[in-house]
Amino acid sequence: MPPTKETVAQDAESELTPVEDLTQPLALHSKRTERRRKKLERRAKSKSSSSSLQPIGFLHLPYELLMGILELLRPSDLFAVSRVNRTLRTFLLSEEAGIVRRVVNLRYPILERCLLRPVLTKDIDPAIRPLLRSPDRPDLKLSHRIAHQNIPAPDDTIHCTCLTCLVRWNALSAVVDFAHWQDNLDQGVPIPTIPRGTFPPWNQKLLARNRRLILNALTGPLWYARILEAHLDSTTRSIRRHSENKADRRLHFRLTEEDMKAGTDAFLQWQGPPTFDYPYSRELYYMLEAFLPGRSWIAAHHKWVYVSQTQEWHEMDLELLVKMDATRRQLHQSHVAQGPCVQADGEQTSRLAEGDAQQAMASS
Repeated sequence: MPPTKETVAQDAESELTPVEDLTQPLALHSKRTERRRKKLERRAKSKSSSSSLQPIGFLHLPYELLMGILELLRPSDLFAVSRVNRTLRTFLLSEEAGIVRRVVNLRYPILERCLLRPVLTKDIDPAIRPLLRSPDRPDLKLSHRIAHQNIPAPDDTIHCTCLTCLVRWNALSAVVDFAHWQDNLDQGVPIPTIPRGTFPPWNQKLLARNRRLILNALTGPLWYARILEAHLDSTTRSIRRHSENKADRRLHFRLTEEDMKAGTDAFLQWQGPPTFDYPYSRELYYMLEAFLPGRSWIAAHHKWVYVSQTQEWHEMDLELLVKMDATRRQLHQSHVAQGPCVQADGEQTSRLAEGDAQQAMASS
């Protein structure tokens, strides 16, 4: 029986009605999707935290403000800061010269003028370096070079050993050794004496330690500033120690509590006792108050006058060494060329060489 019109209409209407969508999204449980979701969450969290007011790190400060803070620190404090983390240590090492220059100008301008560092060997003419390392240098024969028990031997492979640089080396050595014995001097404990010609192990160990410190200071500005800080501490302790001694009626530097708290050498610009005597022996530490070589008090002008220890002194010593060595070689060659016809012994030749060397020294 064929379908009626009503049946056909109902079927058509049923086909046109929308079908209900019962599909659901599949749950994603893959590891890659989970890592991506966590990454997006961390990125959103970091953006939200950066937009809010959060405390920033020390190195995020402006450069001028950062340097202004660091220049107020003592060298010992800078060493402590360099041990905080690797990032801060890298920054301090990269800016070491500039930071130390500001610290020294603020705290130790007087000590820096009195305690200069020897010139490095790499800054010397390669043609002159063999003369400095020669065991029979003519300039050392005219100088009073004595081995002292409180001054370590210099290192001619690292720094210059001309007469000017040797004086600078001796001064730094005396400063480091003087700082080591401050506790003994404050407590009244005698410094151990060393019989002449003996080399006890404890003194050799101490000299080796002092030598390492000075060699570090020749190439490291912060180590050099640390030596200046130690010597300022030794000077203030020595001044206070002698000032409290009623039996010591010498002229002393004026040192106040404000000067002690300031941590600078500004008080050394006022009148005080002589400061240029070299403490070549530890026995001189007991009466030493302030060791500042290279300056002298001029009463007429009421001020300290500093010796101009510029690069010229170093250059003059090297020129003198070259002249003296050339004179010695000429005398030796003339003596060899004349042979047995010359009636002059070794002592006479030595006196001639010494006389020509003194003339070269006078002319320079």
